[in-house]
Amino acid sequence: MSDGLERMSVTVPSDLRDTLDDVVETGDYASRSEATRDALRAFVTEFNRQTGLAGALSGTVVVLYDHDHSGVAAAMTDLQHDFADTIIAVHHVHLSDHLCLESIAVEGDGERIEALLDSLRPLEGVHHVKLTVVDAEG
Repeated sequence: MSDGLERMSVTVPSDLRDTLDDVVETGDYASRSEATRDALRAFVTEFNRQTGLAGALSGTVVVLYDHDHSGVAAAMTDLQHDFADTIIAVHHVHLSDHLCLESIAVEGDGERIEALLDSLRPLEGVHHVKLTVVDAEG
């Protein structure tokens, strides 16, 4: 391909494809590829911000998940127990019949918070994990 671009294939659910098409139609994107490149850059930037954490940190981990997915609710509870030294509070909200949002307040060493994120992200049924942290020492 020209301009140093490489072709790749991505399989997504039809509703996500439709949403992407809406973004392309209403935004400043010439194509799905352009919008996807922009989204991937944002994802990689955010992912890199959430790795290599160190020092005393406080923050919130927001997790969106499908509680109807087999085992995800139990796995979330198990992780809360496994990370009891880091998790200081959990707020659970039912967004729909099957989607839940958990806001997990965390405090502790950045490496331990990163380990929590690394445990949450691969769970089947988890759609999104987002971290916001601040230096706990001001």
